[in-house]
This record gives sequence, structure tokens and C-alpha cells, in this order.
Amino acid sequence: MIGRFSLHDDRTLFLFVFAFDQSVPVFDVAAQKAILRERFGDGTWECPRILDELDRTESLYFDRVSQIKMEHWSRGRIALVGDAAFCVSLMAGQGSALAITAAYVMAGELVKAAGRHEEAFHSYEALLRGYIDSKQEGAERFSSAFAPRTRWGLVLRNQVIKACAIPGLSKLAFGRDIIDKLPLPDYHWS
Repeated sequence: MIGRFSLHDDRTLFLFVFAFDQSVPVFDVAAQKAILRERFGDGTWECPRILDELDRTESLYFDRVSQIKMEHWSRGRIALVGDAAFCVSLMAGQGSALAITAAYVMAGELVKAAGRHEEAFHSYEALLRGYIDSKQEGAERFSSAFAPRTRWGLVLRNQVIKACAIPGLSKLAFGRDIIDKLPLPDYHWS
């Protein structure tokens, strides 16, 4: 999948998303460009023109989409929030919103526990763990559709995206993954 985003100063950002089985990171820019040409070379839309523009850039941001899954989000006097604790991945989005939510809960639990960090950290994780786990599971379900590995998968994904333009269909199909029902505690901030 290729996404195209307009930036300031007449610049354009292209986001290439694809399934990639290689476990060794590719740091060489020429090799990265070769991978993109190989993966998207038979594409339609503006693919040929976009791939031609690769020759004009000297750097790429080339990374793997991943999740962070930790058994515990704290140890001793240190606790993690947001992506450091539970990155749900690019596939789920909401990284900033989840980080803000986690920071709010962490701060509230620290105040509620009168600084007893072990108690606060335990409560923080107890309040958010199920919610975060469901977000990560939703991202895993969505990732196979986001970057299909087969031609049939691509056709199916593209049809689903087109169908989501029908009013109400995306809410019906994906509602459980995009509608949040996390009741946040009211910490009665003074």
C-alpha cells in the first residue's frame, strides 16, 4: 500500500507499507530503494512515477512495524507509559491518545496512593491492561489486511476499503476496534 501526504514547502511524503519476511534490517539506502522497486514495480496508480522519484532522494526512513508487549509495565521505582510500555503499532494508530490516557491514569494513581509507587503502578496496570491488550489484538487483526501477502489479499483489501465508503458500514464492520469504551477514573484533581 502506498500513502501520499502533502507537506510544507512543496514537499510530498510517501508511505510504503508491505509485508517483509527478512529478519535482518536493511540499512543501505540503495538496497532499500531496490526493495521498494521490487515490491511496487508492478503497481498501477502513480507507482511508476513515485518509484522514479526515488532517484532524487538520498535518505529514506525504512522501518519495521512492531508492537511492544511486556509482562509488566513497571519495575522498582520505574514505570513506563505509552509506546515504551505497550506500543500497539502503526496498524492501530492512537499512540498519542493512549500515551496521554496512560499518563493521566499514572498521575491519578500516584496521587491516590499518596506516593506509594508500588501500589500506584499496580493499579495503573490493572486499570489499563485489558484495554491495551484489546487494542493490540485489534492491530494484529488489522495488520494482515493492511499489508496482504497475496494478490487475492490485495484485491480483497481494496474492495473492503471501497465498501467502507458506504455510510455506516465501517462502523458495523470495525466498530469494536475503533470505538473506545474505557471509563476513565475521575481523580477529583484539586
